[in-house]
Amino acid sequence: MTDYILSGGMVYDGWGGDPRRVDIAVTGDTITAIGDLSREAAGRVFDVTGLAVAPGFIDIHTHSDFTVLDNPGMGSSLAQGVTTELTGNCGISIGLATSDPVFAHEKRWAERGGNPVQWERLSEFLGHVEATGPAINFGSLAGHGTVRKAVLGFDGRAPDAQELLRMSAILDGAFEDGAFGLSSGLEYVPGSHAGHDELAALARRATAAGAFYSTHMRNEGDTLVESVQEAIAVAEAAQAPLQISHHKAEGHANWGKITTTLALIEKSRAAGFDVMADVYPYNAFMTGLSVIVLPEWARHGSNTDVASRLTDPLTRSRILDEIHAKDWDWSAIQIGTARNHRDVQGMTLATLGFRAGVSPAEAALDLLAGEEGFVTAAHFAMSEDDIAAVMTDPHTMIGSDGVAQDPQGPQSGDKTHPRSFGTFPRVLAVYVRERGVLTLAEAIKKMTTLPAKRMKLTDRGALEVGRKADITVFNPETVSDTATFDEPNQYPTGIELVFVNGRLSVESGVPTGVRAGAVLRRG
Repeated sequence: MTDYILSGGMVYDGWGGDPRRVDIAVTGDTITAIGDLSREAAGRVFDVTGLAVAPGFIDIHTHSDFTVLDNPGMGSSLAQGVTTELTGNCGISIGLATSDPVFAHEKRWAERGGNPVQWERLSEFLGHVEATGPAINFGSLAGHGTVRKAVLGFDGRAPDAQELLRMSAILDGAFEDGAFGLSSGLEYVPGSHAGHDELAALARRATAAGAFYSTHMRNEGDTLVESVQEAIAVAEAAQAPLQISHHKAEGHANWGKITTTLALIEKSRAAGFDVMADVYPYNAFMTGLSVIVLPEWARHGSNTDVASRLTDPLTRSRILDEIHAKDWDWSAIQIGTARNHRDVQGMTLATLGFRAGVSPAEAALDLLAGEEGFVTAAHFAMSEDDIAAVMTDPHTMIGSDGVAQDPQGPQSGDKTHPRSFGTFPRVLAVYVRERGVLTLAEAIKKMTTLPAKRMKLTDRGALEVGRKADITVFNPETVSDTATFDEPNQYPTGIELVFVNGRLSVESGVPTGVRAGAVLRRG
């Protein structure tokens, strides 16, 4: 007998067309019927009249490989209606870290949740995830920065021929293990040391594997246009599908450059290349405080190397001179996570400096030194007009750049970015219902079939008979994010039901505790 019937809802199949008022039957992990099912029997029938029924949302850009082993419930994602996540973005893949001491940063993250790095390749890491039983479907990219670190450490030079072969071999192994693509984080050390030839050579390995190339570009501010040109040049040289991560323009002086970058993307597409992007619906990004305030040269090496520079008088003086040479709005930078100084979380650098009786720049360096570089911060630096422009581009999908967690979980004491809890409901509430930037059908397409197409998922992402029963049911009139930068660890409202592989995983907006996710592997 059919397990579930969703009756009377407005069904959005994910392809962008008008919804239909039809019923959906779920048997096992599969959608088994769509139509008038009023005479059919089921183990349980849900009356979803007045609600929108959509494919489960697919988050194309997350970093939940950092948290899945100590938080397999993945509540912040599940409660948003997300049923599939792609991790390993921005060049950083926990699944490609090893026991080698060079991965001290990655091991610190893993061990914080009681999960020491005990794998030597991606397949072993995915096996651990599988054994843990994630609440949603989980896939991974292969991070270029992690691969580079395995071969070159923090060396700021190009690889020689043998080193490039070793990097290629690690990457090929990751593709054999099911990685969906290659990701780069060219703003971060050691990925920032890579040049065109290295990136193109590795992106060719992605092309050969039928995978794609995703990039957190070298710069999203003053040299944004040049960074988009670089990303496109690498992808075109490698004949690789390109995904531009969290596309945005940072800093008031750069607002409006999105018009140029979107035109560059369209030009490449017109020439026959597959270029797409993702975006999140917030005017602040969050990253390491060191990435925001320190000169690029001062971020070279490990976190220990960086911290030692901040306490060396001569080097510190040079860093401060370079920081003070720029025009800063210190009130626009808000401290996120600082685990040894919880009392400053949520403060702006302007407030931190005032409280300490020093300049905001000095306060930032003192905090970074005291935390050995492990500080995150939100920078309110983007334009709402730019966000809307990127979001409305037909080749842009939604990605949170978040980390799956729980309101009472191991990360609940952190002032994380609210995107981890609110990205998808915020798009539906603010950019669909309130501002009319997108239609509901357009927004759902950007959350479902577009990322499914990028990942080459043929059994998910759309509501069709025979596909996996990943389904999100929400109230389009009340769906809303509640997470804020001051109080980020809060579930949204209006997400009524979520099914993952046919299992009821959210009911009345609350995760049921069912963990029905699967580890997904490319191909």
